[in-house]
Amino acid sequence: MSKSDVKAKEAYIKFLLSQGFDEAHVTARPADITAHKNGETYYFEIKKTSKEKLYFGAATLTEWAEAVENSEHYKFVVAKEINETDFDFIEYTPEELLEYSYIPPFKVYFHIYFDSNKKQKKKLTPKHILAMKKFYDELIDADEED
Repeated sequence: MSKSDVKAKEAYIKFLLSQGFDEAHVTARPADITAHKNGETYYFEIKKTSKEKLYFGAATLTEWAEAVENSEHYKFVVAKEINETDFDFIEYTPEELLEYSYIPPFKVYFHIYFDSNKKQKKKLTPKHILAMKKFYDELIDADEED
């Protein structure tokens, strides 16, 4: 089974058109698919999996921010791959997907070039790291207070 989500997006566009959407196409932002129905714009973020029992997925902060800001017109769609061309689609509103979501500790990425003197242009400092830790700790504390 392919790791690419291209066929899942194509299949979901066909599904949307069969559900009365006037038009739907693949976009990069604010979601994988933008569709129109009755003069309104809708966004769909596709998350493809071939897993049968448990799907471990992720959505970026930018995807979540758009979803929360447009919650009435935004859905996360899990495309469960049946075979190379067929999928079961499970739609989640942002509120519904939040019930299954959590924020792990942040990662700090780096690139090390072994064969030259190149350095990464963006330089982090200990201050950045401590600010991120403080923010994460506050996030976790706020979650525990609810």
